[in-house]
Amino acid sequence: MALAARIHGPLRCTGIDRAAIGAVALEQGIVDDVVDDTDVDAINRILAEADLVVLALPVLAVATFLERHQGALARADLAVTDTGATKRHLDDVAGAAGLANFIGGHPMAGKAQGGLAHASAHLFEGARWFLCARRDADTAILTRVRAFVSLLGAVPVEVDAGEHDRDVALTSHLPHLVANAVAEVVLQEGALHAAGGSLRDLLVVAGAPFESWGDTIQTNQVAIGTALDDLISRLTAIRAALDDKDRLRDLFAHGRAVKERSNG
Repeated sequence: MALAARIHGPLRCTGIDRAAIGAVALEQGIVDDVVDDTDVDAINRILAEADLVVLALPVLAVATFLERHQGALARADLAVTDTGATKRHLDDVAGAAGLANFIGGHPMAGKAQGGLAHASAHLFEGARWFLCARRDADTAILTRVRAFVSLLGAVPVEVDAGEHDRDVALTSHLPHLVANAVAEVVLQEGALHAAGGSLRDLLVVAGAPFESWGDTIQTNQVAIGTALDDLISRLTAIRAALDDKDRLRDLFAHGRAVKERSNG
């Protein structure tokens, strides 16, 4: 985000992170200033001066930040957003903290590898960026967050938090769980020596960092559970129809149709 902002707009950016990471970001000119993420007083001073705060953290870490700094974040003229993968839990936390200036966000963009070494100013170009505003959200704040997302080259899409969590449970959380479950079966059955392209394609999303995925699953259990129940039911039906060519033909046709549509 900081790199993209450098390209598209004259914004002053202060980073809050671990000291070692902050030093590199400052040296490379990615940010103008750095605050150590353990210095609560310095963080509150920065929040008192900011126009926009973006919390690029795992979901539960965002929740902790909102609760810990709610006094400094409660300014009516401050826009606060995040990039967490689930939204309803953060809506509840922000509501309890009285933060009408919080607009939940979720950019549908990322890389298999994280860290400054893999940062790209073009990561968000053309990507959908979900914005989940609560009913009491300040419309002027929503407009400011929407403008920032557009500035980075992304396409803002406004959606209800519950609808967002249901949809991403199906399109993101379920595929990750399935990929890891298949990997576990292959590993435990000792079949890895026979792996080919099909397994490699499936495993593209396997083994993602649990530091963020643990929070994602924990804060979206209901929607993920419903998605898993649906999949288990379908797999059970497929198991019973392995000799039904028409059913299997339809299954593969549906897979091809979704693949073609998702590829544009």
